[in-house]
Amino acid sequence: MTRNARWIAANGDVIILNQSPPYVLDDLFPGTASARAEVNRGVRIDGQKTGHVTREAITPSIKGSLHGMGATYNEAQRDLELNKERFLSAFDPKHFGTLIYNKPSGSFRLPCRPISGPQIFKRVGNSCAFDVEFISDYPYWTYAHPESTLVGSVVKMWRFPWVIPAETGHVFGSLLSEGVIKNPTNMDVYPKIFITDTVSDKVTLGNATTGETLTITQSISEGQTLIFDMAEPSVMLVSVDSEEDVTHWIAHGSAFPWHIAPGINEIYSNVDNPDVSPIISVLWHRPVFI
Repeated sequence: MTRNARWIAANGDVIILNQSPPYVLDDLFPGTASARAEVNRGVRIDGQKTGHVTREAITPSIKGSLHGMGATYNEAQRDLELNKERFLSAFDPKHFGTLIYNKPSGSFRLPCRPISGPQIFKRVGNSCAFDVEFISDYPYWTYAHPESTLVGSVVKMWRFPWVIPAETGHVFGSLLSEGVIKNPTNMDVYPKIFITDTVSDKVTLGNATTGETLTITQSISEGQTLIFDMAEPSVMLVSVDSEEDVTHWIAHGSAFPWHIAPGINEIYSNVDNPDVSPIISVLWHRPVFI
């Protein structure tokens, strides 16, 4: 695989940067994984005492060239101007987008925004060089393809041959409201959580490993989905034709934002109505330094 990149802009436009016109990628610098430490130094004491260490946000950049194509010089120049206008619109410093970086070791993603408008250099023929610098809120990239875990699995309870009892009926299976998430990194991860198909007045999602619990105090209707974005953090109630911020549904005392710790995380859910089995899925991107 050759190196290439893709910018998914806030306006929905997608700029593909590879070795072919109109947007040619020359280099992508992924940023430096720097950190800042809190240190204490005593009077007349050698050395220092290191306290909390915080990772800094990374600042990647891309360099390349814009190209215009056409059967005549004028057509190529017109095409170059159109490509430049699209490029400047997509890399708007007022809005965040997602930078996707593909290289032989994998595909990686980073939510970020341009620090300023792209720097476009003097035109040479039917092309001109560009340079875009970004700033991210995050100290690391993540793998582009998400990992997910369903909290709750159906356990079969029937055996063949069998006969339906005349009075009591037969239990076909049960839902175990638990799951396991393995975080192989040494970093806390803040996932997205999706809850659907519940009319229970209260749903609690817990992490037995960290001791954190997250409870919502309102029910949702059929066709609605609760989406928790722990990186923001925010809670949105989404249906086919609407989207509402319901962060105020979080119960007092809940861990918000809720996170996945390094190692094995035992996840479970509880509802106040035993006849309800909400579908809860946890989706996250594994952090990586590239």
